[in-house]
Amino acid sequence: MQRHVCLLILTVFFASAYSQGLKLFNCETKKAAPKPQAVVMDFMERYFSELKTKDMKTIQTKMADDKVFFRKGSLSDLSQVVDTMPLNISLVDRHYEVTWEKDSIPFITTVFPAQYDLLLGMDQEKAQQTLKDTIISSPNNQSAMAIQAENNIKYDSINVNKDSIYYTKTAYLELESFNDAEYYIKVRDDFLPIFDANHPDYSAANLFHGMIPNKDYRMYVEQSVYGMKAINYTISLKQWLNYCAEWGLKVFFAVEEQREDGLLVLVIAQSKELGFNHMLSVVIPDKFIKDTNAVMKVRMTPYIPIHNIKNLFQEEIIKHRRIKWQ
Repeated sequence: MQRHVCLLILTVFFASAYSQGLKLFNCETKKAAPKPQAVVMDFMERYFSELKTKDMKTIQTKMADDKVFFRKGSLSDLSQVVDTMPLNISLVDRHYEVTWEKDSIPFITTVFPAQYDLLLGMDQEKAQQTLKDTIISSPNNQSAMAIQAENNIKYDSINVNKDSIYYTKTAYLELESFNDAEYYIKVRDDFLPIFDANHPDYSAANLFHGMIPNKDYRMYVEQSVYGMKAINYTISLKQWLNYCAEWGLKVFFAVEEQREDGLLVLVIAQSKELGFNHMLSVVIPDKFIKDTNAVMKVRMTPYIPIHNIKNLFQEEIIKHRRIKWQ
C-alpha cells in the first residue's frame, strides 16, 4: 500500500511538471529578445514539453515529420538545462541551430526548420485567420520602423542615381527594381527623405519603409484566407508599419504601374527568421501626398513560405508585366 502511494505521488509530481511546461529560457531573456527570437524560444519550450508527454515511437515519428533532431545530446538532456548556461541561437540558411554549452563545450545542439507553421504552432489556415487581430493590436502611433530606419542610415553607403536622387539599397527580390531602397534629397549636409508631388514613386517607397512618420493613411485590406476565401478589414498604415517593425519584417517595394488615378505598387514583407512572406498589391491614390484622408486599397496574400515566393512573384509579373521602375 505504501509503495502504491509513493508511485502515485511520483506520477502526480511528473504530471504536474509536464503541465507547467519545460523552462529552457529565462523570462527576462525572452522578454528582451526580438520578436522572431522570442517565437523560437517559445516554440522550443512548447514543442519539447509536448514531446515529453508522448511515447518513444510517437516522439520519433513526430520529430522526423517535423525535421527536428538533436545533433548533440537528447530530449532527456534538456532537463539539465539551466538559464545560466551559455546559449547560441543561429539561423543557418533555412534552419535553426540552438546550442547550450556546459563547461565551455557544446552540451546540446538541436536543429529545426525556420518554418512559420512549426514555430508558431499553427497551420496556414489558423495563421491567416489570426493575422488581422495581430496587425490591429499594433500601436497606431509613430512608426517604430521609421525610428529603426533613421538609426540604420549609413551615409557612406548612399548612392546617387541619374535623377540626382540619393538612395540606399542593400537587397532586392528577383529584379533589381524590386528592392529595399529609401530615397533622399541632400540639403546642405543633411539627407532628407523624399516626400513630394514631383516624386510620387520615391515618396510611396519611403512611406512603406516607414521614413515619413508624420503621415498616416487608412488601408482597406482584402486578405486571402485558406479555402479560396477572403476577409476584409481596415487598418492604418502606422499599424501595418509597427506590425512589420515588431516582427522584424524586411520590406521590398516596386511600382508596377503609374496610372492617372495613382500608383499600383507591389510590397513584400519578409521574415527569413520565421520563413514567410506577406505579399501586398496596393493601389495608392494620386493625391496621397497632400491628402492624408486618401484610402489605399490592398490585396494581401499572407504567409507565403519563403521557397514559394519566386513562383508567386513570377505570376504577379506575368499578370502585370509592368515592373520597370528603378
